[in-house]
Amino acid sequence: MAPVVTGLDNVHIYVSDMARSAAFYRDVLGIPLEGDEHWQEAALNGVRFALHEASASHPEHGSGGVALNFRVEDADAAADHMRSSGHDVREQMREEYGISFEVADPDGYLIYLFQPPS
Repeated sequence: MAPVVTGLDNVHIYVSDMARSAAFYRDVLGIPLEGDEHWQEAALNGVRFALHEASASHPEHGSGGVALNFRVEDADAAADHMRSSGHDVREQMREEYGISFEVADPDGYLIYLFQPPS
C-alpha cells in the first residue's frame, strides 16, 4: 500500500558555504533563518525552508541540490513499500526529531519521507 503523505514538511537546499548562503537568504531576501553551521531554517507559511551544509561525508548531496521532505503517517511502512516497489531506500534514520529515509525520484532528485515524533 502506498504511504499516506500528510503534507510537505520542508524544502532544503545543499549549500557549499553556510555563512555566505545564510547571509544571502537572511540579509538579502529577509528570511528569518535560525540554526547552526550545518543547518539553518525558517518556517514560511507552514513549510520549513532550510539550508543544509553540503559535506564530504555525503558527496551525493553536492551543493546546488534540492531535497523535498514529505510528512508520512508511518515511515517504516513507507520504507517497506518503497523497497517492495523496487526503490533503493537510503539513509534511514531514527532521531529525536523523528524517523526519516531518503529515496531518489526517477530524475535523481532526493525525496525524504519523514514521520515526526508522536
